[in-house]
Amino acid sequence: ITVPPESATADQEENVGVYRMQVLGRDRAIIRWLAHRGGARHHQQWKAIGRDMPVAIVIGADPATILAAVLPLPETLSELRFSGILRGERPDLAPCLTVPLAIPAEAEIVIEGFVSATETAPEGPYGDHTGYYNSVEQFPVMRVTAITSRRQPIYFSTFTGRPPDEPSRIGEALNQLFVPLIRQQFPEVTDCWLPPEACSYRIAIAAIKKRYPGQARRLMLGLWSMLPQFSYTKLLIVVDDDIDIRDWRAVMWAVSTRSDSSRDLVTLTDTPIDYLDFASPKSGLGGKLGIDATTKIPPETDREWGVPLAMDPAVVARVDAMWATLGLSGMPAPVLT
Repeated sequence: ITVPPESATADQEENVGVYRMQVLGRDRAIIRWLAHRGGARHHQQWKAIGRDMPVAIVIGADPATILAAVLPLPETLSELRFSGILRGERPDLAPCLTVPLAIPAEAEIVIEGFVSATETAPEGPYGDHTGYYNSVEQFPVMRVTAITSRRQPIYFSTFTGRPPDEPSRIGEALNQLFVPLIRQQFPEVTDCWLPPEACSYRIAIAAIKKRYPGQARRLMLGLWSMLPQFSYTKLLIVVDDDIDIRDWRAVMWAVSTRSDSSRDLVTLTDTPIDYLDFASPKSGLGGKLGIDATTKIPPETDREWGVPLAMDPAVVARVDAMWATLGLSGMPAPVLT
């Protein structure tokens, strides 16, 4: 949990994020955050005025707070306030002992301290959620000033490995929470899916109710720009709302029958990217690919577009009616489309 200094803009609030830490000693630890994350943004503001930044590390909180901390929320939306929305009640906060911050009152363990404006230390290597060991790089050092806990506290943690792992499965739940946020900006979006096998965020599939030419491209550029977290997404596939985006076979059918590489690929270079992505040509800087796999309408195409195969409703009803009489009652009825 971090806050900007008093000299920062008034519309900024506390930031709650999930970051990795490396213990250096009894009262020193490294905090690893990427440049676009809220904690790093606050740290740069404190560093600019030459002051160490107060920070509170919460290990173990209520599920709503944990989910809010990892959701791709707008920078102007407080994670603590959003956690109250998820719970349906205001967050119960308590003051820290040695830093001017408030923490969830029922936290299991709280580590208080100050992140240095100048001191850094080499962090890593650690096994990451990408399935690789990350490179060793310099990150700021925190000086611990207090540690408090509940009686018999529970140390909340997770394991990380090549996806699908535990974090990627947790990420599946986040899909349900951030889709309403996307629809506030892009109401044509009917669903959005981040496949857990793609490290939870490097590939995204979005379904839209298409109404006008170029709409899929507009959505691609909009999603990549909407939230800092979407800058990690390097492959974005947009399909029509008749495609089940959680069914990879259906998505690939749409890609293979509704897109053409000479017309429907959007490529960007030198954009912010996950610095853990070793495939990018430069650390933290890489490209993006968008695939428009929606049905094409004029002037996107001059050709007559194909009509998807569909079973006549009368045939479907007739097969359903005779299914039990065919001696197949123990088998599920076929899905006719």
